[in-house]
Amino acid sequence: MLKTLHPFALNKKPLHILFILVGLTLAACSAERNNPLSKTYHNTTARYNGYFLAKEKMRLLEEKQEEQMVYDYSQVLPIYPILDSTTANAAAADLEDIKKKASFPIQYHQNSKWVDNSYNLIGKASFYELKFEEAVRTFKYVNANSKDADDKHEALVWLMRSFMQLDEMENAKQVSEYLRKERLNRDNARELYLARAHYYTLEGDTAQVIENLALSIPNFEDKDAQSKVRYTLAQLYQLTNQDKEASKQYAKILRRNPPYDLGFFSRLNLGQVSELADKDDRERIEGYYRKLLKDDKNKEYRNKIYYEMAQFELRQQHYDKALEYLNQSLRTPGSLPNQSAYSYVSAGEIYFDNLQKYNLAAAYYDSAVQVYPKTAAMYEAVAERRDILADFARQYTTIQTQDSLQRLAKMPEAERMAFLQQLVQLEEEARLAEQERQQQLVQEERKQAPRQNRNSNSNDLLANNGTGGVWYFDNPTAMATARAEFTRRWGDRPNQDFWRIRTRGENQNQTNVVAATTPAAEPAAAAAPEQTPEERLQAQVDLYLQDIPLTTVAFLRSEKLEEDALFRLGGIYAQSLKAPNDAISTYEQLLERFPLTEHAPETYYSLYLLYGRTGNTEQQQVYFNKIKDKFPGTVYARLIEDSDFMKKNASTNLLVHALYDSAYTHYDAREYRQTLSLLNRITSQYPLNDIQDKVAFLDAMVAANTEKPTVLFDKLTRFKNQHKGSPLVKQADQLLITYQELERRNQLRTDAPETPAPAPKKTDKRTPEEKVSTKIATAKTAAPTATVPAADTKAKVPATPAAKPAVAAAEQGQQQQLPAVPTASTPADSATVPAVVAAAVPAVDPMAYEAGADSAYFFVLIYPTEAKAFEDIQQKYAKYNNTYYKKQNLAVDSVAYGNGKTMLVMRAFEDPALATSYNIKQKGPQAPVGRIRGVDFTTFVISSANYQKFLQKKDLEAYLTFFKNNY
Repeated sequence: MLKTLHPFALNKKPLHILFILVGLTLAACSAERNNPLSKTYHNTTARYNGYFLAKEKMRLLEEKQEEQMVYDYSQVLPIYPILDSTTANAAAADLEDIKKKASFPIQYHQNSKWVDNSYNLIGKASFYELKFEEAVRTFKYVNANSKDADDKHEALVWLMRSFMQLDEMENAKQVSEYLRKERLNRDNARELYLARAHYYTLEGDTAQVIENLALSIPNFEDKDAQSKVRYTLAQLYQLTNQDKEASKQYAKILRRNPPYDLGFFSRLNLGQVSELADKDDRERIEGYYRKLLKDDKNKEYRNKIYYEMAQFELRQQHYDKALEYLNQSLRTPGSLPNQSAYSYVSAGEIYFDNLQKYNLAAAYYDSAVQVYPKTAAMYEAVAERRDILADFARQYTTIQTQDSLQRLAKMPEAERMAFLQQLVQLEEEARLAEQERQQQLVQEERKQAPRQNRNSNSNDLLANNGTGGVWYFDNPTAMATARAEFTRRWGDRPNQDFWRIRTRGENQNQTNVVAATTPAAEPAAAAAPEQTPEERLQAQVDLYLQDIPLTTVAFLRSEKLEEDALFRLGGIYAQSLKAPNDAISTYEQLLERFPLTEHAPETYYSLYLLYGRTGNTEQQQVYFNKIKDKFPGTVYARLIEDSDFMKKNASTNLLVHALYDSAYTHYDAREYRQTLSLLNRITSQYPLNDIQDKVAFLDAMVAANTEKPTVLFDKLTRFKNQHKGSPLVKQADQLLITYQELERRNQLRTDAPETPAPAPKKTDKRTPEEKVSTKIATAKTAAPTATVPAADTKAKVPATPAAKPAVAAAEQGQQQQLPAVPTASTPADSATVPAVVAAAVPAVDPMAYEAGADSAYFFVLIYPTEAKAFEDIQQKYAKYNNTYYKKQNLAVDSVAYGNGKTMLVMRAFEDPALATSYNIKQKGPQAPVGRIRGVDFTTFVISSANYQKFLQKKDLEAYLTFFKNNY
């Protein structure tokens, strides 16, 4: 008998099942549980909610950054897109949202396996926000706490990248070395090899960059990303002259159907690395370039195609044809922003390296600097070469101009006039021919105008200006020729108004004077009738005659200009252009042309070094003997005997400066005997010191207070002859003028003055720094003057030794102080001790910075002591110097500067130009401080003498002003 069930009983089972499922679901939601159901729930929810959304947004953000990155395919492509504040600010909202979504699994699904991945996403977001310290902490946490090897490896790779952004290269290297022992999956291996390639890029190790890029390529899944890295690898092979390997990589890129830009530049570069076994290969590549030019898709890249055609001709040493293509590249518009800069630089290099036409090279480099991107790694090098060549052009033009003018001056007058008339006639004919050619061009343009559309017509009118289709002021060759012609005709005049009516060297401030003295000149000129051709030619002849040195004084001045220019030109050849043969020729021309030149000792020493560099030991010995015979007591004689003399002498100069400071202190206290004792010690024990002019001048000032006037006159005269380039010569001249005026008025005393009593010593409780500041302030103040009320009254004795008489007069049986020459503002019955003498007698403030030559120069870096970016800066500079400046043997010292700052000192450079170049290159990415951002630091160059003063004064702003004005 069957039992009948109640309907309610039948419905209870589904309810029970429902309650059980709800209970299991609630139990699985607990983050504390670790059962399979709980793990499945949290893994699923964490992955497909917060983590998935954050990861997708990060992927889209990285793709967007890659798309917005504008690559310059003419330069080696960077490993990663460039990060800066602009990109970080643009992505700020997205990065914040990524952090928010990635934090969801961390907060609500702590027992899921996607927590570590979420932390890595948060670390990447901090990285892209430029919060590198925060990113480092996040990645370190993952490495320390994660149990998944792949997550730890991913965190370590990004930790390495973060360390590189913070310029903590040693920490980045340690992470890299640790990962060498680990077994990485494909994605992490790819990212590690790219990070290592970036590391070695910063370190300047191209071989290691190539090795790691090659290892990364098999681990790519995205073919476009792989092609980009392969292109960088091919560029590096090309730069290191591994053309076969580069050709393979470019060919592989083209087989993978790359993006258009990448494929186009790969095709272009493939032509540069292809083998040129015979004529057929050359014709094949030339045809390949012509085909690219005809393709309309390449219209915006035609300037680049012409540039590559020039490089192809340059590879075959066809320099004229290469220059023709480079000029065509400059005339052709294109979409590549920096192509004009590269074309200018390439043309400059051809003229500089291959043709040795430095004037034209200077013009091209000058144009390159105007358009070269200042953020480019090579900008400083291009600008430095521009400056060198500009100086070269000035000296070369001066030599040619003065030599021509001197030849004209030596001609008989009739022959000179005939030559000038012929020259002017030829110039006039050339001017008329050029004018006619310009008119023909205009007529041709008018005939062709109806056939062209408005846009192309306007472009041609702008371009076709008699320079082969390029605008005149964009044509360096035309500009260089015109500049040389202008300088030859008018001289090296400043760019200013009314230059034709000015005397050469007249400045802008004199305009009003000219206008005031000749008020009717301009209207008269405007009303004057047009000159006839004969009058115009005669005016040009008269203009040339103004520059010809027809008097003895003018001829000597012209010879001096040529002498100095030859000496400077030899230095440019030897030091800047690295052309020893040209330097030898120039120096020997200087000695032949001016055998008694004041530059003879340095010229002989330069020839001694240059012949040694070229391996001509016979001629080197000749100049060794000449230096020993003609200049035995000079620095150069010591240098050829001891090559380390300059370094040894640097420490000697520091001692000499200290002795001089002591001598000045005694002089200031009127203790002249002690002053002379110290000065005699300097001259006898350290005759080759670098302040010989100061020592000699202070010795003359002691004589002014202790010897007869004739002794002072002899010492000042000797000082002028021996130290012509010293800034103290002006003060010596002023004293000699005063001496001669007193001698003319018969007011010189005949005997030495009485020995003055030492100045009373006062107790001074100020610190050394306060004393220095007071002395500097006093030195800047004008010296007080002592006035004699009447001619028959004895002059007052000034209270300070600065106003001590240099000479005195005997008048009516009394010794009188040195009066000044009366001026318009001085009564006839009174005299004043000249302020010039008062300022000159105490010599020079020993603590003032000086711009004179020194035996050693230091590079100084001042930075915040607590800044993390500078933790290992001393070791980094030691490595940097060993890599790039090994021959200089630079020592790196760290000195406490004060106010929470440290001073790093690199010593010693013998050449100030090299020290200045070193300072400039600290802006580059290879320099230890080149990539530091957000931290204030200062770099500068300082001479060894000024360095000792800087240590005492520590007036950074004052020295930086001095540095800016003198370096």
